[in-house]
Amino acid sequence: MAGNETDLFKLIGFSLEPLKEPEVDLHQTIKAICLVSSIFFLVASFIFNLAVILNICITGKARVAYFRLFLLYSFLHFCFQLTVGYIDTKEILRAAVEPSKVLDWLDRYSPLISRSVLGILFLLVSALTIERFLYSTITGAVNTCFQLISTLLALSCPTLLAAFQILSAQRPTSKFYLDNEVWFGLEVGTFIILPLFILTIFGTINYCKISISSRPMPSSELVGVKTNIGLVVITNISIFIFLIQECLMLWLSQLNSKSALDMNVKNMHELVSVSLLCVRMGLNLIQFLVPLVVLHISSSCCYKCCCPAINQLEETRYKPVSRVAENINL
Repeated sequence: MAGNETDLFKLIGFSLEPLKEPEVDLHQTIKAICLVSSIFFLVASFIFNLAVILNICITGKARVAYFRLFLLYSFLHFCFQLTVGYIDTKEILRAAVEPSKVLDWLDRYSPLISRSVLGILFLLVSALTIERFLYSTITGAVNTCFQLISTLLALSCPTLLAAFQILSAQRPTSKFYLDNEVWFGLEVGTFIILPLFILTIFGTINYCKISISSRPMPSSELVGVKTNIGLVVITNISIFIFLIQECLMLWLSQLNSKSALDMNVKNMHELVSVSLLCVRMGLNLIQFLVPLVVLHISSSCCYKCCCPAINQLEETRYKPVSRVAENINL
């Protein structure tokens, strides 16, 4: 046991060794930075997402449908950070645990699972945006049914796509087998185009309705409106970075199919690999901002400085006025 711990610490030290002389090997230096950042983001994401969940439950925001759905988003957000952390630390984890078929399966499909979880997050933001639209449009059972359908679609579409990809990889002779270019198109359509289309339409409608509205709203619903605006902005940035990541991954897979003896191919492979690591780290950083923004919006100390124009719609600011009839003697 002591020997395994010694080997583990040696492997951690070896993984961080490129940081001492970053100019020697750029690829290994970026890889070490990704390792440190992913561990930091994983721990911080757990703390901040837990704080968001506790804030929703303690302050009574769970009575609002938007925040009940956001609880699911917070859990899956941590799962995404967990998959990214596993991808960057799998070499160290292999030295800490015994080899198994489960680890081999995770090593092979963890990037796919990570992208699928991120796709679910994008579609959940779309479902949250649709919920804001439904709240201001319809009520009752119809509202609940539309929310349930949008949530189920957000969860099922990326999950089914990932399942078919795994089945295609495990059975190359099956009818589900498709080329990387085809899976690239399906992922772009499901994870990028679909949520971007929904966010563009319903996000614009929601913002316009809030801008021209004078109807007072409960404070919890008002926080939901501001949270959704911040969430849509961050998600749009994440979607475009994710598109760059998808393109780099497709480019890398095409380079892998070419001859490794060609120096031009080898140099380009190195450049694309470094770019992919940088983009993935940037995407992880943008996603890490989500719980921070939500906590900032939900905190009472930042209430006045966050969207003061929208704060004017809070229901408690409106005082009921009663008109008393006046007897006028003509």
